[in-house]
Amino acid sequence: MNIDEGTYAGRPMPPTAACHVAEGMPRDAFLVSIEEARRLLPKHRRSLAILQAMHDEVNALAEEIEHLLDGVPPEHPAVKEIADLTATTIGEWQEVVSDMESHGTHVVSLDPGRLQWFGVVDARVVAFGWEEGEDDIEWYHDVSEGFGARKPLIEA
Repeated sequence: MNIDEGTYAGRPMPPTAACHVAEGMPRDAFLVSIEEARRLLPKHRRSLAILQAMHDEVNALAEEIEHLLDGVPPEHPAVKEIADLTATTIGEWQEVVSDMESHGTHVVSLDPGRLQWFGVVDARVVAFGWEEGEDDIEWYHDVSEGFGARKPLIEA
């Protein structure tokens, strides 16, 4: 492999093999190995499903508040109750996301459900990507390119 000439094999490497830090990574993000990302995938697939359900719930609550406000003032107890439930759900959402990110997993999209982890391929910092419907993490992309530019991981 000749990094200077741009010849890449697509092989995942340990986080310590990174030649430099990638710009575009979230502030508190850190590198994980492909093995660690795969170990986290089952749990964080379930977390993603929880986030998707919470998203739907918050949207339904927002519609309910909007409907209520057509007939009652904002200080009405029913509006306050729904607003409090919305705030509680958002707090729970933040806890789930915080737990995921503390392990190196980042939510890219809810629909379709997409997760990513920052790691190293061919001595470059990249993002390993997974999308709902896929069985395993088999793709990566340059941090600057985004999910649509995924390339296959090549493993021996």
